[in-house]
Amino acid sequence: MRIRDGMLRAVVLVVTVSLTLVLLPIAINVGTGGTAPGFLAPYADWTWPVIGALWLVAIVTALFEVRSRRLPTVSGRSADQPRNRPNALARVDRYLSQRVAGSLASRTRIALALEERPEAVIRPYDLLVQPLDSSPRPVSDDTDIATVFDQLQDSMLILGAPGAGKTTLLLELARALAEQAHADESKPIPVLIDLAGWTAQPSRKDDDEPQDSPLLAGFVRWLLGELNTRYGIPAAVGRTWLRRGRLALLLDGLDEIAKPSRAKLAPVLEELRRGYLIGRLAITCRTQDYELLPDQLSLHGAVHIRPLTRQQVLDYFAAVGPDLDGARAAIEQDDELWDLVNSPLMLNVMILAYHGRVPEEVVAGGVADLRRELFDTYISEVLARHRSTSRQYDARTAVRSLWCLAWWTRSRAGDRTAVPRWLIPNGWYGLSLPEVDYLAHAVSLPAIFAGLAAGAILVTLAQYGVLAGLAVAGAALLLVHIKPHPWQALMTEGPKPQRAALLALTLVLSTACTVVLIVAVMGLVEFLPVWLALGVEAAAIAASYVVEQVVSHSNRRRLLLGVRLAVVVAAGWLTLSIGDRPGSFATGLAIGLLVAQGIRLVKSLPTDHVVQQPAGHGWWMDLWVLGGAVAGFLLAVALGADLTSPDLEAVAGVITGAVAAKAWRRRPPLFAGPLSRLLHDFLIRWTGYLPWRRRAFLRYAADRYVLARTGRGEYSFIHLLVRDHLAECSPNHLAEKVDRRIAQRAAAATR
Repeated sequence: MRIRDGMLRAVVLVVTVSLTLVLLPIAINVGTGGTAPGFLAPYADWTWPVIGALWLVAIVTALFEVRSRRLPTVSGRSADQPRNRPNALARVDRYLSQRVAGSLASRTRIALALEERPEAVIRPYDLLVQPLDSSPRPVSDDTDIATVFDQLQDSMLILGAPGAGKTTLLLELARALAEQAHADESKPIPVLIDLAGWTAQPSRKDDDEPQDSPLLAGFVRWLLGELNTRYGIPAAVGRTWLRRGRLALLLDGLDEIAKPSRAKLAPVLEELRRGYLIGRLAITCRTQDYELLPDQLSLHGAVHIRPLTRQQVLDYFAAVGPDLDGARAAIEQDDELWDLVNSPLMLNVMILAYHGRVPEEVVAGGVADLRRELFDTYISEVLARHRSTSRQYDARTAVRSLWCLAWWTRSRAGDRTAVPRWLIPNGWYGLSLPEVDYLAHAVSLPAIFAGLAAGAILVTLAQYGVLAGLAVAGAALLLVHIKPHPWQALMTEGPKPQRAALLALTLVLSTACTVVLIVAVMGLVEFLPVWLALGVEAAAIAASYVVEQVVSHSNRRRLLLGVRLAVVVAAGWLTLSIGDRPGSFATGLAIGLLVAQGIRLVKSLPTDHVVQQPAGHGWWMDLWVLGGAVAGFLLAVALGADLTSPDLEAVAGVITGAVAAKAWRRRPPLFAGPLSRLLHDFLIRWTGYLPWRRRAFLRYAADRYVLARTGRGEYSFIHLLVRDHLAECSPNHLAEKVDRRIAQRAAAATR
């Protein structure tokens, strides 16, 4: 996310500075008695205000960049500085408090039954002495997890079923170790790290330890990045503390590492213990996933969380009182629920689903007799409850947004902590949104083509006359008609999404962007000496043809490229020899190149996120380009363009540029990927699959115990089972259930 934000700021800086460099010489020339280029003459008075606005944008962007590069963390001074440890402990306390407050475990305090599983790990002393007894042994109910950790010599594996409370135990252990660290400076600082983000990519850099293998070096670098992000511990300080044994590593979710990488954790941890002083280490994992690993972890012991018993559940209901009568009625009505409510997670789901509901209402409405139905009831209940502390969303928007986020995060190989700001289309792993695909192909794409043609023809016709405008229109029609045609005639079931507003918005934006870009390029070409402008254009064209000749494996294509290049060179030489306006030819050449590259860029947009190309006829974009050309012509006439002053050099330049640009057809456009992702993300929000205000929605979901805040600006689903249920649900069907529950609560409130 930081990298993507940094790239966006860099693009803004480049664009603002580039436009300023184009306008500044023109403004100085006008201010000293000179004249502006013909097409900018009516707007010469606006040059300095525009330059001021551009510089303001550049300054603000630069300030954001400087601010983002600062470390909002522990002091970057020596690791022995006296303030580093208390600062780090304070941030650890704050992070742990946030994790506990945002978890379901904070609502339900129930004692977890543990048993030792010595056979689950390779204990160091087992290599020297054959263990006499490796069978599971119950842990006393009055023994807390910190005591168990101490008995296992501060090296422990926590196993359990999904939702059994592994993360809850690890949080309890972290808080206990943090209290010890506050009381005794010799105790290491506990740091809880989610393993989901580790990809097991071996790599080495100059600042890595020389003795570390590439795999360990990559792990340590990832670990230091997590320490910096979570707790504000700079990499240099974190590396020193790792060497000196100042950190207790609590690693959560071995099962959440991508499957190909899980088996690499055991050798990495073994090498880490040999090369660094790791005195305290605890790891959690699902029992079933751990048993599939080829190698066991080398630790001093392991504990397994036993399922909840019926008596534990009934005792908890009795302790809470009448508020859980509805939950008690649900579980007593159907014996199958007993098999589901065997973990703290499922108990919390049932409590939230039926909290405060009277038994008669639960019995009359039917009981969730399957896990899917129980989770549906849970989601319906928590979304139906009004919270005055956050913004409200309708059921359809809330459920579709949660479904979208659940699918995307689950598809990223277990990355549960990074609820994304931008959803990358090529990372959806098979998710296809028919409404988004339809709007991209049937609305946005034609509007962009039409806007591109309209903007290019408007500027060209206003500056160089009708013939130049017709040359642009002809080039655009020919280029859009030539294959490939990547767009598809995608149809949606039921009513079509909002099209008119999107069509108008896309048409206006694409026309405006085209006008601004072409005007900026025309200004730059006219500002430069003619020989320099022509030299730059010739170098760009020649470079593209050289690349094509090198990478092309077809002799026939190489021959065609050579013929085309010869035609371009001959046309350019002939025009410059006969004509007397080389500047117009240079500008027309730039316009032709821009139009050709623009159409090629738009052709690359729609297929970036369509996973499967359906059979069917493609849309006819020719009519949209023709419509845009007519609109541009009429707009130019309405603005008072002179139609009687043809510029043949500009016409020749447009045609030459359109022909020359075809050499770039086989290369992917530079900005196609980012623009496609931007369009796709916009359409996801336009169709209601994601809200416009991401942070507000994440706070809304966290207030309803669907998401949990895991760090500054970071959220994860409250549990992987909740995430998986949302990813597999039918959003519309679940939204209907939420609406029904809202109506029931409203009806009950009016009685």
